[in-house]
Amino acid sequence: MERTIIAAIKKHKKFLVTMHVNPDPDAMGAALAMTLFLKSIGKTVRLVNDGPHPQWLDFMPQSKLCEAFDEKMVFKPEVALVLDCGDKERTGRVARLMTPGVIVINIDHHVTNTKFGDHNLVHMKRSSTSEILYDFLKVARCKFTHDMAVLLYLGILTDTGSFGFDSTSSHTHQVISDLLKHGFSVSDLYRQVYETMPKKDLKAFLAMMNTLTLHSHERVACLTITVKQARKFSDNFDLKDKVFSFLRSVKGLEVIMILAEQDKKRTRLNLRSRGDVDVARFASKFNGGGHKKASGGFVDMPLSKAKAHVLKAMIKEL
Repeated sequence: MERTIIAAIKKHKKFLVTMHVNPDPDAMGAALAMTLFLKSIGKTVRLVNDGPHPQWLDFMPQSKLCEAFDEKMVFKPEVALVLDCGDKERTGRVARLMTPGVIVINIDHHVTNTKFGDHNLVHMKRSSTSEILYDFLKVARCKFTHDMAVLLYLGILTDTGSFGFDSTSSHTHQVISDLLKHGFSVSDLYRQVYETMPKKDLKAFLAMMNTLTLHSHERVACLTITVKQARKFSDNFDLKDKVFSFLRSVKGLEVIMILAEQDKKRTRLNLRSRGDVDVARFASKFNGGGHKKASGGFVDMPLSKAKAHVLKAMIKEL
């Protein structure tokens, strides 16, 4: 499949690169690295996301290449490269740029991927889309730059939970070993990702954690976040990531759930599993999907009703 995609890239000139809405470091890292590769071989390319990328990811090399979708945008690509998306709809409004005739290349590692592309490079056993892209770029004889190496490293670092998730393999470490040859500081990058909580957010974070509830013999942790609560935090503070990182250290928890109010009628669901529960399969019941240990979805209910509804389903699952 890699060589088929390489042939399609060589044949065309105008490219769209995109990723899932509200991107994480894996999506951003892979999309930026792909953009840099295409530029390096003389292609016309634009990296467009549904909206502005999270401010806390500004530290990633070349992050300014990311454009937010604009309704007035006039761009007709020949090829669309979609990275880290389980389905086309996860690109949000950017899907409108993928008009009939545009070749769609789908590069991803989610177990719920729908194989929506004309070409699908989907390896569900890889730790991250960044790890898959590394292999692809090696086949494409890409001349890796320092920025490309940092971007792919960040994607792999975060999607493996700092190499602590089961998806981490010997191949993952081989890739990391090669990327580290480009001479960046892993300690500096770690601090940029994990040690950036603004002091002014500390009290709000602690107050929010006090509202956490435990269920099913303390095997399930559930946190709800209203729009009003979310607005108390800095724009560059990744609240959900900090919650998950904190709760991963709690002994005995098997499932961590965050329900975030989107509006009065819709609730966002994020899930992490620390046991045998397949949260990707569970999330598929709620218009979502992802990985066995990390997934998300939506519930078309107000926050309080959504919590009761999802908890009932999870307790039944357990």
